[in-house]
Amino acid sequence: MTRIRRLFRGVLLVLVLAPPAAAQVTGGRGALRVAPPGLRRSTLRTHLGIAVAEALLKEQSAEQRQRGFERLASVGTAQALDLLLKSFETGGAARSAQDRLIAVRALAAHASRPAVREFLVRVMVGVGSNPGRSEAIDGLIEASAALALARTGDEAALTALGKALCQPGHMAETASDALLAFPPRDLRPVVLGARTPTRTAVAFFGALGDPRAIPLLRQSVESAPGDVRAEAAVSLSRLGDQDTLDLARHWLAHERGAEFRSAAARILLELHASDAGQSVASLFDDEATRKIALELGNRAVVSELSTPLIRAASSASAAEQETLFTALGLSGTRAAFSFLEGALGTRETSSLAAFALARAPASDAEAVLERALQQTKTRRAAVRASVVRALALGRTTSGLSRALRELSVARDPSDRATFVQASALFSRSELPALLKQASSVELRALARCALLPEVSRTLAVRLASEPRPELREALAIGLTSLESAELVPSDVLLDLVEARGLAAPLAARALAARDSRSLRPKLLSLLSSDDALLRSHVALGLGYSSESSALGVLSGAYRFETDAGVRLAIVRALGIRREPARERTLRLARDLDGSLAVRQAATLALADAAAAADPPGPESVWLELRTVEGAAPEASGPSSTIRGALVVTASGLALPVFADPDGVLLLPALPSGPFELRLAAEARTDNARNRP
Repeated sequence: MTRIRRLFRGVLLVLVLAPPAAAQVTGGRGALRVAPPGLRRSTLRTHLGIAVAEALLKEQSAEQRQRGFERLASVGTAQALDLLLKSFETGGAARSAQDRLIAVRALAAHASRPAVREFLVRVMVGVGSNPGRSEAIDGLIEASAALALARTGDEAALTALGKALCQPGHMAETASDALLAFPPRDLRPVVLGARTPTRTAVAFFGALGDPRAIPLLRQSVESAPGDVRAEAAVSLSRLGDQDTLDLARHWLAHERGAEFRSAAARILLELHASDAGQSVASLFDDEATRKIALELGNRAVVSELSTPLIRAASSASAAEQETLFTALGLSGTRAAFSFLEGALGTRETSSLAAFALARAPASDAEAVLERALQQTKTRRAAVRASVVRALALGRTTSGLSRALRELSVARDPSDRATFVQASALFSRSELPALLKQASSVELRALARCALLPEVSRTLAVRLASEPRPELREALAIGLTSLESAELVPSDVLLDLVEARGLAAPLAARALAARDSRSLRPKLLSLLSSDDALLRSHVALGLGYSSESSALGVLSGAYRFETDAGVRLAIVRALGIRREPARERTLRLARDLDGSLAVRQAATLALADAAAAADPPGPESVWLELRTVEGAAPEASGPSSTIRGALVVTASGLALPVFADPDGVLLLPALPSGPFELRLAAEARTDNARNRP
């Protein structure tokens, strides 16, 4: 018996002390290796921890139960993990979707354990959620499970993810996102799991960029269903497989299906084939593939599209013309620029043609704008295009200074507004004089340059004393700079928030930045609003709060937030703060958040490389806002003309902007990155209500 006990103790000692095998974890594209947790030895302390956790799981309070889940995961023994898994059973402690989310996140650290791994696989595929009453939080739960599995890098988890890639619906997208977040060092289990690949699966292998997937993709091209074959060939081209060129040309010559012909054009463009342009033009001639051809023509220079685009643009509806005109500008042919020059002189198409010329890199586009600056009929549109071109390409159109002098003495208010805006961008020393003399129309045009620090300060000074609500909305864009926002009294900010207009989000951010005991109740109310923009801007502001308790508010808001934009704002706010305790939420976001943007922001924040505030950039938004026919009274107010918009930048700031009298809204100097647009009639956004 003694010998057996000694042998048992020796085996136990080996189990406890032996170093665990390393598992791969990748953030972005770089590999990071971490050791998965081993089973912890039971001690008096762990027994006490389990006892406390069991008591917490019986509590009626959701917060207490969730503390119990986290305590069991931190104990980490077989008994603790077994209790945690049992909480998901019918009648178990995980009673709500919020409970399940916290428990899944707690289990993620133990995803390499077989029982936990099997459970996370079931969660990833939707077992335990109610398909008849799905909640937004279910997506967070499934994404957390998938990311936890991919993060382990072990064979069984990767095989399960490979199988999930071949399932229908969002399950495959969830698995794909997880594997792209943590690219596997060993691709064989994923390939083994993906024995019957779907379109999502083969697209994933192309996005992964791993040449070890080439055999599977080639097999898919030969034997998979049609749409999968086409996508697999595109993925092969992304991996540099030159053999797909002959296949693409064969499909163009012999296949009638839209998916094959579209894939063929994408392959030829991807591999820079000489006949790529002609293949795109052939797609445009077919109604079934015209939309694909336009998408490709707006991403690359396709000179062969010029003639069919001109033919289509001459008779297209207003809704179709924008895409057609942009593709024409990028096609770069003399015929295209000749057509756009004629369209520039027509009132209905002047704005579209000007924007297409502004984005066209060819020198012929600049020559068209130089001529247009000299003519009264086209001068205003040409000046706007020259502003966009100068910011995007760094080229100043000849004759711009003379054209601005002509606009400065014009009677048309839109001409004057264009002059004021361009002058603010190119001659910043004139700002004080421009502001002093500006009419209401000109002030709104000047406000659209608020990403320039000199302009934001000027606008904030005016906002502090401006009594007219309609001008306050336009001036509030000066709050983009928190330094400038300090010049605006809190009561003005509160008025803007209460008005629930276009300025409400920026005002909420400025208020949150000056967080205090007296303001906190109002900020907490806004942080629980139905309006995601209000929630995100309060979060952004709390990043600058001098109150240490703001960290707890932000971490608590992150736990169950279903809107990715709000979670991104919270993570960016945490990146600004310096308290060490922020790292727990940032690590959670880096490892288990379903949004790529949130994971990237958390990674940067943990490296103390958080993104700075929006600097002036090379991008521009150009809109032509028209009358909305048949709009509901509550949407359009007393007037049916839409004049205002919110432009949400890549960093999450919602900029309130207003159009000139001719309906054109030009917002220059935006930072690079995607943006979101929300139109609003007059000066209203969605009314925000407190969530239960």
